[in-house]
Amino acid sequence: MSDERSKTIAKFNMYRCLVVLGMTLVACAAVAIIVCGVVIVKPVVETNSLEFEKTTCTTTKGYLTGKWIGCGCGKNCNSAYPCLRILVTHGGQDSGTYSGVMFENEQRLNGNGHLDEDSQCATQHCDQYRNKNMDTVTAFNDTYGAGETYGCLYHPDDTSKVIVKRLFTWDAMFHSMLWPCIAFFLFTVLAVFFCYQCYKAGKKMSSLPITVAPGAPAAQPGYFIPPQGGHAHAPYPQAMPMQQQDPYKTAYASDNKGYSYN
Repeated sequence: MSDERSKTIAKFNMYRCLVVLGMTLVACAAVAIIVCGVVIVKPVVETNSLEFEKTTCTTTKGYLTGKWIGCGCGKNCNSAYPCLRILVTHGGQDSGTYSGVMFENEQRLNGNGHLDEDSQCATQHCDQYRNKNMDTVTAFNDTYGAGETYGCLYHPDDTSKVIVKRLFTWDAMFHSMLWPCIAFFLFTVLAVFFCYQCYKAGKKMSSLPITVAPGAPAAQPGYFIPPQGGHAHAPYPQAMPMQQQDPYKTAYASDNKGYSYN
């Protein structure tokens, strides 16, 4: 095999591996975009949490609805937590007082704000042991229970829903989408480039002749060079073996013509 063909094959194999790597990175960037969109962007956009304004909330009632909400606590792990509903009063821009349902953050508001009253859970904790989930929910109720006053956030156009804290800012939402999108674009360009180089190397490899190494038997008519480790085959049909001649018959065939012996 010539050096040029060996180098071309090596280059082809290298770019083929890079294509696989590039496509894997593209897939990872796409997954990152989806995850950030669902976890960060979706709650912010759907609840308009960036427009929420600060106010002061006072809890009027906090109670367990009696419903347990199912949740996933890991791989092959399912659990549930009790639903705690908290009712509050808060002030508005016009110095009025409004009633509303309190949620821990915009994710909780986005996930449970539109559900029935017995599923409007203020907080969530998902451990594999339900008693731990109960303890965590109870501790949250002790912190924000009836009569407690604390800072909260509300939307001027919808005073019926409030949150205790905002998880994501504009910068967090912007950067959560910017960098995965940049990575997706760059990895896509690299993957396309590697595919093109792999195609060129494969085309060049197919155009190069296959040469026989020095010292290898040359091809003869009716024969072929076997692959490495194989055996050469005789041409078909096989030549008939030469018949063995009688040496005495050969020696006296011409000299004893016309004579006979008794």
